[in-house]
Amino acid sequence: MKKIGISLYPAYSTEEENKRYLKKAAECNCSLLFLALLGVGEDRQSVIDRYHPITRYAKELGYEIICDVNPSVFKHFGVNASLFNGPLDLSFFKELEVDVLRLDLGMNDMEEAYLTRNKEGIAICLSGANVNNHIGAVLAAGGNRDKLMGCHNYYPHRYTGVALDFFQQGTAFWNQYNLRCQAFISSNVENAFGPWPVTEGLPTLEMHRDLPIDVQLKHYVLMGTISDVMIGNCFASDEELEALKNVNLEMIDFRVKLAEHAPVHQVERLKMNLSRRGDRNDYILRTLESRLAKGKVEPFNTVDIKRGDVIIDNELYGQYCGEVQIALKDMKNSGKTNVIGHIREEEIFLIDYIKSSQPFTFTFI
Repeated sequence: MKKIGISLYPAYSTEEENKRYLKKAAECNCSLLFLALLGVGEDRQSVIDRYHPITRYAKELGYEIICDVNPSVFKHFGVNASLFNGPLDLSFFKELEVDVLRLDLGMNDMEEAYLTRNKEGIAICLSGANVNNHIGAVLAAGGNRDKLMGCHNYYPHRYTGVALDFFQQGTAFWNQYNLRCQAFISSNVENAFGPWPVTEGLPTLEMHRDLPIDVQLKHYVLMGTISDVMIGNCFASDEELEALKNVNLEMIDFRVKLAEHAPVHQVERLKMNLSRRGDRNDYILRTLESRLAKGKVEPFNTVDIKRGDVIIDNELYGQYCGEVQIALKDMKNSGKTNVIGHIREEEIFLIDYIKSSQPFTFTFI
């Protein structure tokens, strides 16, 4: 994971609102700005007048700017982006200080390869969802790999976001060529909006719709296949932006609610540098380092175990005493295991993504 970003739709918000959002998001480590020109009916100069103050300010704050386009947008603004209609001219987007053009509707292999060689130096972003080797075809047609990247779509209509297996198939091609690939997460603010009248969130993955925004991001971090993540709708709340800022992009951090009166010395074990053991089983995620810590672990809260519980084997388990674990399934408790806390409900599915020897941390809520 390299960059986090936001989206703006200047046709539906004021310059003041957009600039405030840009500044707050930059303070929360956002450095990508996604803009959509799809469906914008204004003429070329009106768009420059409306958008350029925003893009100029974004550049001052250090943003990379991505603009969503398709062939009808090129035609509407008099942009020659076709291999067959004379010299390639993307100066309109250069004037808007755009760094990347995302093709909402693809062109043929040769045309897309041709676009990557534009004199303005603007990168070209193709659909991240192709489940055939379209990228290879564009590269074979002479595409400039240094100016080629991918981005998955977003979906405002509930139940239309892509399935996880389809998403992974499309992303795999970008990973195969070691090229950048982006995806969207969604704000849960009630009046957050996108470029279209339907506003039921704007995630890429349907499974992310309605999840807390930081959990959506953590899922992408754990999958490890996406370069950048952007919030599809705006305006995300200040609290959501702060939550994203606090997500560790290098190592997963589970938020845990501790059991009442959890012994301090047992909680301290959860603060160790922990990683999953190399061997795996279906019932508990075992940690490698926790048994190295010295100290007695007396029985505490030895209730039956639920999936997502953070547990420690107590002294009744002999040589296993002190081992920190995460429950992968519900289990009966023999009295030899202490239930110290429980992972935040919305994050529990993330434990299935922890690989052998992968480190992780806990934060207490």
